Amino acid sequence: MLYLLWSLLNVGLFIFFVFICFNATKLIREKLGIFASVIFVFGLLSFIGNSNSDNEEPNSSQIKTWNFIPEDSLKSNENYFVSIDLENTLVSKYTLGIKYGKDKQGQSNIPISSNSSTTGLISGIHWRPVSIIVNRTNDNNKFDYSVYGVLEWKLLGATIYKQAKEYQGNAVIK
Repeated sequence: MLYLLWSLLNVGLFIFFVFICFNATKLIREKLGIFASVIFVFGLLSFIGNSNSDNEEPNSSQIKTWNFIPEDSLKSNENYFVSIDLENTLVSKYTLGIKYGKDKQGQSNIPISSNSSTTGLISGIHWRPVSIIVNRTNDNNKFDYSVYGVLEWKLLGATIYKQAKEYQGNAVIK
């Protein structure tokens, strides 16, 4: 429920901000002229376009993947994928994806790579996985996993709070 309220707060503040910008542009046009209002709009758009922080990667929309072993060390063309729900909220879902394959003898399942992502309504909340560990177990049909990350609570793009999250469990594979 908190996620939904935070998303609604972000949407409401954004709509209010757009309303204020339209009124400011109208006021600037009346007081200083059309040229000044055009400069104001382009200046505002340039700030909005460059709102990414400097420490983020340029292609931050891509999902970061943790690689455990090279795929060529496994039996060829036999890669599988399992998806685990880490957390289900009212409006979004946090998932872990594990890609695995068989060893060269075709006996043991070995994790190749993994990633974590969020789906659903994620307005104002940004999940950033920091570390993903996937280990084999004695049972060939299970992996142990640990996912560490930070949930960033944002208000109009500014980070208000960073919440550490940790998920651990077993992934049952085919």
